[in-house]
Amino acid sequence: MAGQTNGAAPGNGNKKKKPKRRRSVIGTIFRFIGCVLCVCIMLGSVASVLLSMYIVQVTADDGEILDLDNQKNKQTTIIYDKYGNEYAKLTQGEDRIWRELSAMPENLQNAVIAIEDKDFYNEPGINLKRTIGAALNELTDHAIYGFQQGASTLEQQLIKNLTGDDEVDKMRKVREIFRALGLANRYSKETILEAYLNTIPLTGIVCGMEAGAQEYFGKHVEDLTLSECAVLASITKNPTRYNPFTNPEKLMTRRNHVLYEMWTQGYITEDEYNAACAETITVVESSSTTENATRTSQNSYFTDAIYYELLNDLQEKLNMTAEEAKSMIFNGGLRVYSTVDPEVQTAIENAMYDAEGNIPALWHEEAVCLRDYPADSSSWEDVTFDEATGLPLTKDGLAVYGVDDIPVYTDEAQTTLKMGTSTDDNYPNDETEYLCVYETVRTQAAIATLDYDGNILGIGGGVGEKKYDLGTNRATVPHQTGSTMKPIGAYCLALDYKLINYSSQVLDAPFYSAEDKRILKEQYSYMDPYSEAAQSRSDIWRAWPTNYGGAGGNGDPMLIYDALRQSYNTVAVWVGNMVGVDYLYNFVHDTLECSYIDSETDMDLGPLVLGSQSHGMTVVQLAGAYSIFYDGTFTSPHYYTEITDYLGNEVLDNTKYINTIQAIDSTTAYIMNRMMTNVLKSGGTASGMAPAGDIEAAAKTGTTSNYKDYTFAGMTPYYVTALWWGCDKPTDMSALGRAGRNGAPIQKVWKSLMEELQADKEAAEFPMPDGVVVKQFDTGSGAIVSGGGATGYYTEDNLPDSSYSIAEDPYAALAQAAAEGAQTTDPAATTE
Repeated sequence: MAGQTNGAAPGNGNKKKKPKRRRSVIGTIFRFIGCVLCVCIMLGSVASVLLSMYIVQVTADDGEILDLDNQKNKQTTIIYDKYGNEYAKLTQGEDRIWRELSAMPENLQNAVIAIEDKDFYNEPGINLKRTIGAALNELTDHAIYGFQQGASTLEQQLIKNLTGDDEVDKMRKVREIFRALGLANRYSKETILEAYLNTIPLTGIVCGMEAGAQEYFGKHVEDLTLSECAVLASITKNPTRYNPFTNPEKLMTRRNHVLYEMWTQGYITEDEYNAACAETITVVESSSTTENATRTSQNSYFTDAIYYELLNDLQEKLNMTAEEAKSMIFNGGLRVYSTVDPEVQTAIENAMYDAEGNIPALWHEEAVCLRDYPADSSSWEDVTFDEATGLPLTKDGLAVYGVDDIPVYTDEAQTTLKMGTSTDDNYPNDETEYLCVYETVRTQAAIATLDYDGNILGIGGGVGEKKYDLGTNRATVPHQTGSTMKPIGAYCLALDYKLINYSSQVLDAPFYSAEDKRILKEQYSYMDPYSEAAQSRSDIWRAWPTNYGGAGGNGDPMLIYDALRQSYNTVAVWVGNMVGVDYLYNFVHDTLECSYIDSETDMDLGPLVLGSQSHGMTVVQLAGAYSIFYDGTFTSPHYYTEITDYLGNEVLDNTKYINTIQAIDSTTAYIMNRMMTNVLKSGGTASGMAPAGDIEAAAKTGTTSNYKDYTFAGMTPYYVTALWWGCDKPTDMSALGRAGRNGAPIQKVWKSLMEELQADKEAAEFPMPDGVVVKQFDTGSGAIVSGGGATGYYTEDNLPDSSYSIAEDPYAALAQAAAEGAQTTDPAATTE
């Protein structure tokens, strides 16, 4: 068609296509690499965030754990004896004693660095090459080295020691690296080395070089020789393999290797190296490896007692919580200056171990009640038994028997337990009958020896081998005192108030007759004595008190010194009534600090004169009370005088809480003392028990009703001692055998103990104060006579009338008047 040009119409014409550009291979590779890098960066960022979160999480507690300044406070508490020598340690897990780096010998520092981390001063907390190798080894399941590769710098070892992080996992080395870098950034090399040397584990619970120096060489760390320094540095590698007590040959080889490293690294000369290698390794006899004949436990009864004393005092006197006090004791590095005399404590432990059987065991059976199973609603089919031992369990799965209990079986093969029902003696007010099994038990005993300044020199809390720390300590458990109560209440106060004198006459007669209807016969003791049913009867009452063995009690006058010598209950109660119950209680509870005497249950003549208390006294309290019979002063019995921290700064001055008071006049104390010397002489209740030698002694015996407890208090010018013998569950020991019918066994223990402790001491007498006059008196009337008779001790203002007759005796008249006006309530049963 005319007018049209060649080609396509507008809009439909063919455009010429551009040729495609071909991408270069190199560009593609770079782009790929870039993408990979981006992905890696993103993954790395995510990994870094996750790793950071992980590190933050697993090291959340590191601020406290890795606080090296605070580590100084986490160390063993040391108890010193009365002479200032180390006696015992209180530790829980580690025995650690902190010393400043300046106290550590250079040879010791160099030995550790030479063998453990020779680049210590030049590295940033980690050895990069070895750490990466160790980490890769962990991540590849030890494919690189074939074994666990140690890292480890001193920083990394210190971290493992402090955190306990030694788990075998892929991330342990990572944690170590971050922690080590942080530690090296926060602390100087000197601080890190000091911490390492004070915390490195050695054998057993021994940690740190000071504790090791004392344990193995019996010296302080600054006194170590070059060879000994190398020994300590050697043990750290493998404490079991290089234990100086069990593997001395292997340890010597290791020590010589340490010395070699010190020589080759220039820390010592060749001559020093040769000389040190030539030395033998001589260790001291260790308390941890030496068998103790009397105990397999770590602590003595004294150490157990002082722990509980510290636990109580830190709470009461420093307002700590129980957990804070416990942590302070075990980890606070306290220095406790105690009163223990090691000679006395050891002698007591040997006596109470009782290898010769001086304290009769009187083995017998006792019921062990299953309190989850009342007999009227349970059967033995309801009881669960331990599959391994065959012994019964509580409903909570706990063992009914203690670890030392001896079950009673009905057959020789010991396959069938003896079973029955019983009330629980541990709950006297609970009359419920429970299913029960039985155990075989023996009698037990306790003893405490003090000086006259209130210092507790030694205690024993049980008979036989001591197996456990912080177990039952009968020296700190109260028991009824029996007649050892008479001197510290009735007699000394009546004498101090001048109501009686050495040879006063007092009626030997019951304080209550049966007609008074005050004291029920034992078989009717379940009745209320003030009830109408009881008061309407005349056949259920008895006279009270009576004397041991039924002696006397017929109303005749008796002289005071003789009544105390023979321990007559009748006279003691009359004398106690002269003083008055309130005065007796206040004196014993407040002045003599006998804290277990109860104001509700013990406010009567029976508990306060005859010793039939609801709880009683500990032997420590009883000995403390008898300390007044030296010069009349009383000082609070105490286990320690001062606590400091490991640097010597005062933590607690216990002397501020130790009271000293003139409890009775010194003349009263001496006169009482003279009366109690008669107890050990012919006619006394402990006749023949005076220790041999030229050292004076005085004493008093005690027996509670039905022979359930025997007590004894003995004094010499050097020591005051109290003992208890009985069963943990009060039992009539007279029914267990002839040997249980008197307290002679513990009297003999005291006699032997004093003879041992005083064997090398000078002859001594109790000091007689000014104001005491010595007179002769008639043993029938008690009147002063010009010659003959017996020797008595008086003060000028409290002498018996030289001519009075029985009818005119002012003391007998006073006692009669007091009896007529006596108002007492429910005195306890008769005691000796």
